[in-house]
Amino acid sequence: MHVYLNPDDLKLIAKFLGYPDTRRLFEESIIIIDYERNAAPVPRLRFSSGAFGCCPFLENRLEEHSGEYQLKGLCRLHPDFKPLVCWLAPLHRTVELETGTDSWGFKPPLPGCPGCDSGNDTEEKTPAAEITAPEEFFARLESEKEFFRRLAVMLDSGIDEDQIIKSLYHLDSDCQK
Repeated sequence: MHVYLNPDDLKLIAKFLGYPDTRRLFEESIIIIDYERNAAPVPRLRFSSGAFGCCPFLENRLEEHSGEYQLKGLCRLHPDFKPLVCWLAPLHRTVELETGTDSWGFKPPLPGCPGCDSGNDTEEKTPAAEITAPEEFFARLESEKEFFRRLAVMLDSGIDEDQIIKSLYHLDSDCQK
């Protein structure tokens, strides 16, 4: 699984970790640059390797219930520092930059997920105006859309990828808790 991030997500994660800026996320390889999405340099969380590769912010613990043990995975970033894509899950969004419209879909986390009505992938187009959520949600959606617009303009203008990474992802804003 790939968890792609936007600049706001980077700031939140840096703040959670108490870092003064987002550069350290890249220096410590918590975040890597991925080129899989339209060959654009987009940051994503680096999951651990191996058969059980998982998010670096997932805290696993073994809990006992009625004499049986269950492995529980809890997000350490939840709720205040959680990336937008994680906040949206299991919904996903596609942004059409030319028209400014959003397309929404539903993707079960795993085939046959018991928390979903069925194990089938469904694509439903739902305008953001029909979603009931806190105002912060819509502000984060709009901020991410602006990020994708800026990224598209930079790519179209031929700006060097290193400069894109420095200007969009290496943020000097105050990220202290």
